[in-house]
Amino acid sequence: MLGWLLPLLVTVSFYGLAGGIWKQCGLTLGAISLLYVAAKSVVNLGSWLAFSRQQFFDRESRGFLKWAMAGSFFNGLAWIGYFTALTLGPAAIVQTITAAYTALAALLALIFLRERVVAVQAVGIALVIGAGLFLGYTGATEGGAGWVWVAASVATLLFWGVAVTMFKQAYNQPHADDWRFFVVNWVGIVLTMLPYGLATDHSLAPGRDLTLGLLIVTLYALGDLTLFAAIARGPASIVSPVSGLYPVPTLFYASLVLGEKISPAQWVAIVVVLAAIVMVVPAPDNPLLRLLQGSKRPAGNAPAESIQENV
Repeated sequence: MLGWLLPLLVTVSFYGLAGGIWKQCGLTLGAISLLYVAAKSVVNLGSWLAFSRQQFFDRESRGFLKWAMAGSFFNGLAWIGYFTALTLGPAAIVQTITAAYTALAALLALIFLRERVVAVQAVGIALVIGAGLFLGYTGATEGGAGWVWVAASVATLLFWGVAVTMFKQAYNQPHADDWRFFVVNWVGIVLTMLPYGLATDHSLAPGRDLTLGLLIVTLYALGDLTLFAAIARGPASIVSPVSGLYPVPTLFYASLVLGEKISPAQWVAIVVVLAAIVMVVPAPDNPLLRLLQGSKRPAGNAPAESIQENV
C-alpha cells in the first residue's frame, strides 16, 4: 500500500498547492501556458528518453496510440480551460468544480464503455453534479469575473471527463504502455497549449512572477508523474478518483494564505463533492462499497463478484 500511497499523496499535494500558488502569480495565461509546455517537454520527453526501451511506433499499438492521442487533445483543451478558470475565479471553488471530472468520467464510461455502476456510485455521481452546479451558481452571483470562470470550469470538467474516458479506452487496447503515453500526452499539450500561448499575451519578464510560474508548472508536471507512479503500483480505479481530492490542500491554502471567503453553504457543497468523489471509486477496495457489500453478505460466504477495475 505504501508503494502507491506515497506518490498519490504527493500528487494531491502538488496539484493542490499549485492551484493555490496560482493566485499569487501575475503571469498572463499565454506565458503560463508556454511554461507548462516547456515543463511537460522536460518531464515527459525526459522520462521517455531516460527509461523507455521500446520502439514508439509498431503495428500492434496503433489502437492504443489513436485513443491516447484523441484523449490527449481533449486533455490539452481542458488545461486551457483550467488555467483560465484559476486566473479569473476563486481557487478553492474552481479546484472543487474541476475535480468533479472523475464523476463525469465514471458516467461516460458507463454509457460508452459499458462499465457497470452500483447504487452508491450513482448517488455519488448525482451528488457531484448537484453540488458542482450549486458552487458554480453561487460563485458566479457573488461578483468577480462572473460566469466566465464558471464556464471555463465547466468546460474543463467536460474536457477532462472525455479525455479520461478515452484514456481508459486506450488502455483497453493491445500494447498499452505508460512511456509511449507520456510522449502522446506531450504531443496533445503541444498541439493545443503551444498555439494558444503563442496567440495570446505571453509577455514574460524575470522576477517573482516568473519564479512562481516555474514553480506552478513544475508542481503540475511532477504531479502527473507521481500519479502514474501510483497507478503503476496500486489499483488505478482507486488512485485515479482519489487523485481528484486535490482541492483539499487548495482549500487550506486559499483560506489561510489567500484569505478567500467561502460561505457555509459552499463549504457544505465542497465537502459533498469530495465525499462523492470517493463514492464513485469503481473498485471492490472502495471502503464504502466493501462496508455495504459486507453488511449484505452472510458470514462465511465467498466475496461477491468484484467490480471491473478501470485503467
